[in-house]
Amino acid sequence: MKYWKALVAAAMVLTLSACGGGGDGSDKSEPPPPPPGTPDSLTISASTPVLTPDGQLSVQFNVADKQGSGYDLGATIPSFTLNKVIPGRDTTRQDPAIWKSFIYRSGKATSENSGKLEPLGNGQYRYTFAINPTTVQDPYPSDSQSNNGVISWDETATHRLGIFFGGSNNVPVTNYVLDWVPAGTPAALTRDIVDQSSCNSCHMKQAIKHADRADPKLCVTCHNESNPTIATRRSLTTIVHKYHGNLDSTDTKTVSHFPQDPRNCDTCHKDATPATLNAGNWQHAQEKACGACHADSTSSTGFDAHITGKINSGAVCTQCHGADPASSKSPYMVHLGYMANEAIGRDKLQFTFDDVRYAAPNIEVELTVTVDGTPAESVNDVLKYVKDGNPAILVNWDQGQGFELATTNPQTFVSGNKIEFSKCVSQGTGRFLCSKETGNEVNGTLAATIADLRVCVARKADRNGAFAAGDLLPCSSTASALSLIAINPVNAYFRAEGGIDSSYLLKAGADLASCNSCHKDLAVHMSNHAAKDMSQCTSCHNATRTSFYAGVPGDLKYHVHSFHALGAKHGGSATFPGDISNCESCHTQGQYNLPNQQNARPSLVATTADNKQPKYFSPVLVVCSSCHLKSPLGLVKPDSPVAGDEWATHMKNNGAVFGAETIEAATGVEQCASCHAVGQEQGVDKVHKVYDFR
Repeated sequence: MKYWKALVAAAMVLTLSACGGGGDGSDKSEPPPPPPGTPDSLTISASTPVLTPDGQLSVQFNVADKQGSGYDLGATIPSFTLNKVIPGRDTTRQDPAIWKSFIYRSGKATSENSGKLEPLGNGQYRYTFAINPTTVQDPYPSDSQSNNGVISWDETATHRLGIFFGGSNNVPVTNYVLDWVPAGTPAALTRDIVDQSSCNSCHMKQAIKHADRADPKLCVTCHNESNPTIATRRSLTTIVHKYHGNLDSTDTKTVSHFPQDPRNCDTCHKDATPATLNAGNWQHAQEKACGACHADSTSSTGFDAHITGKINSGAVCTQCHGADPASSKSPYMVHLGYMANEAIGRDKLQFTFDDVRYAAPNIEVELTVTVDGTPAESVNDVLKYVKDGNPAILVNWDQGQGFELATTNPQTFVSGNKIEFSKCVSQGTGRFLCSKETGNEVNGTLAATIADLRVCVARKADRNGAFAAGDLLPCSSTASALSLIAINPVNAYFRAEGGIDSSYLLKAGADLASCNSCHKDLAVHMSNHAAKDMSQCTSCHNATRTSFYAGVPGDLKYHVHSFHALGAKHGGSATFPGDISNCESCHTQGQYNLPNQQNARPSLVATTADNKQPKYFSPVLVVCSSCHLKSPLGLVKPDSPVAGDEWATHMKNNGAVFGAETIEAATGVEQCASCHAVGQEQGVDKVHKVYDFR
């Protein structure tokens, strides 16, 4: 519930009274110039730290705002970290260099802020560390055997200073690291693998886990190999791979916090740059990095047993899993290479809509299907490569306001626009005719797409030559190389009276490109639907669909906001890795103004605890309630709201409709835009501070 509380606290900036001056009601979203000191605006620069003969280490640094003026920290006390790079511990395994911390608490690498901070004026400060870096007892004594268990101060080693503060009291999160070699000589060893820009594709410059730390170069100053055991503090290598891989923090539950295929190594690991000299290290197979995803301590033949057997036999990971990307078992090939092979396979099954029409009382679809470039002569020529053998052709119609049917609906179970491909009739040379009686009068634009189409492909070649990498495989195959992948989206738009409707624009309030900035290759419901774009999603999740969960609208405009802010079933577990206020992480500047720019119809929502009695709720209410009301929308009582639903009264008093019997009664009565349109004093752009994220 902490996520909901945060959302409500943010929402309280809205006023219940008159909105005051502001915008002109136009659909523009360009702000005035930002005032000084906006979030993400502070920078730090530091001179080379100085170590005195008696072991006092001090550093002079400057804090400035975006305009270059000195920034007064006031009561804010920065924290400081200190590290050096040392060689990897096991040279026989060719372990890469690691970070060694100088600051510990209870045996854990950590930071300090208990030293002496001296304001020097105009944003200038000097900090003298509380620790003496020349007398630190090493909690990992074997690293310092040559120095009687004391961490040596090596003038020729790469050292790192970390400074961080912010995240509360309106002080922006500010992270800084400085690498230097005290002797002034070239660095013999470095360890720079990932840059924050990689994290930002999903995390959007937001602090990760800790409220004041966002830069992985700072994270590694505590989460590194200095910690003697996993129980004290895990290395960043372990943490990141676990949370972006497939195990939770207990190592027992299969779960991924990564909103894309965890084999997408290149989402985080980019080519080497001056800021990431060691970016290629990810291609060096290591027990901790690989084990974070592949560990299987419950199996005698799993990863743990594999590793133990190889190490005990004197082998090292790189003997089989070489760093050369062309190697068949290299980390690159078994992750990115296999994914590329799967993509080749899915492209070998091609569906093309030739015509979609309404011939009362039927929807009729003509399509062409090729398998590896060859026209499919029968349904079975296609279905043997499709998991569960039951792809669905979805045909919906838009009379101007959006799709008229939900493909699946727990209230009505309407399925008149779903045609099972298995019932299509071959016309020869790859052409198929599919039809189904709709039970509805159809006009406007017919939108056709395909769902439930997971293709079986070979992610690697058969060692005996039975098939090549990327080949389609029968889903009945027992080959260990068999993978499932969602076919690329196939969409077509036709006029009901005949002919392609080339001007049709899908009524969805977000862009697939925006989704893929984080998801990379969006695939939803891979256990069955394998949906990959908005046309597939809105064929089911539109204003006509209720949900399988009591009071939760099935409409995409509620579903996506609610899921990213409060988790599945509006249950309070946020899944969004960035700042949920950042409207432009999913929407273009023209997609989030009020009244709703797309998907503007009232939504059908069940209004009882047993998920029955669907009624209509007005469109802006549907969007805003997804985050700003605690209860699922259909169960909210605006005249006597429970704790967390207080805004419901304000919404109703300003035209929001909770549970109308007809769609007409919930249309055109909301007054939300008068205060909350872009440019108004309480516009969504200002309330969500979207300009701070640009």
